[in-house]
Amino acid sequence: MSFTEVALDALIESAPLERAGGRDMPILSMTMHEGLVDQASKFKKRVASTDTADYKLVHRNQLVVGFPIDEGVLSFQDLYDAAIVSPAYDIWNLRRTHEIEPTYLERFLRSPRALAFYRTKLRGTTARRRTLPDDIFLNLPVPLPSPAEQRRIAAILDKADELRAKRRAALARLDSLTQSIFLDMFGDPVTNDRGWPSNTVGYFIAGFETGKNLVADDEDDDSDGLRVLKVSAVTSLRFRPEESKALPPGYVPPPSHFVRKGDLLFSRANTQELIGATALVDHAWEGLVLPDKLWRFLWHDEPRADPRFVHWLFRQPKLRFELGRRATGTSRSMKNISQEKVLDIKVGLPELPLQREFGRIAYAIDRLRQIGEEALSTINSVFISLQYRAFRGEL
Repeated sequence: MSFTEVALDALIESAPLERAGGRDMPILSMTMHEGLVDQASKFKKRVASTDTADYKLVHRNQLVVGFPIDEGVLSFQDLYDAAIVSPAYDIWNLRRTHEIEPTYLERFLRSPRALAFYRTKLRGTTARRRTLPDDIFLNLPVPLPSPAEQRRIAAILDKADELRAKRRAALARLDSLTQSIFLDMFGDPVTNDRGWPSNTVGYFIAGFETGKNLVADDEDDDSDGLRVLKVSAVTSLRFRPEESKALPPGYVPPPSHFVRKGDLLFSRANTQELIGATALVDHAWEGLVLPDKLWRFLWHDEPRADPRFVHWLFRQPKLRFELGRRATGTSRSMKNISQEKVLDIKVGLPELPLQREFGRIAYAIDRLRQIGEEALSTINSVFISLQYRAFRGEL
């Protein structure tokens, strides 16, 4: 079955601007996987500005487009008759409401085909700050079957996406499980409510090793397969080797700069909230090099701490807050912390055998996570295939 295609501007138009003013209304936030969500229920707290007078009013069945658009950050508002969203978002009305199902259009606008269109048309030079002009966005070709067929396709994709959401939720629960076990075994080592021996980080960490400041190129892959990590390789608290760039041509890194299996990496420069993010390198990776903004933990010859314990110690909110507090810099968007300030922090340090017991448990949970991530990758591949088939009329 072949579908008629129409330009997106035949289906949507820019909505008249309406500000929140002094009205007390639900505040919605945009998420990558769930689209628009009620801020209060998602984050359990208010994360919006105290003054929302400038926020935009969004009515039911209006399309909200966030950024970066090439990651599918958009959604139809179907939670309230009216709510408010960040003034940075764009809001669109449906034109031909009798011909288009919002759920179908949203699925298409977040499909691989649409995302590829956005990526080739983005304007600007700064990653995650590139924009898509409205006239180009509205030129996107949209396959348009009958409304009944649109509902059928959307229902199939919704059901398939439920499987992905359940897998992501299961993975999130594994992290919550490890955190619960950590707190059950150790309490909060920063406040040291269990009365463990108090030591500075420098007592159980010998120091840090780092790489070199390299001007790397996202586009240039002609570097003998060698790549330098971005800070984003650790900010999710999971090691992401794909977050890397090609090395500058001709640069030969010293052996000490290569990432090794077993490394615990630390972000020494980032926003105040992301300073001190850590990630364990559980597998051997060929040709990955440390930049100057990532450190490798160095351990004493006679071990005083288990790396997995230290990884989760540095994930604790109060320690992350302390790292951010000690960071310096004139810009909120980029802070730095020195080795001395990290090594000088005091924490309660449980005995090494107990740390190692936790390390074994955390490793077992990480293995479950790896299996779950592999399953999610398979589900994602199937979902992408379904999307391609759905919008070619092959479902």
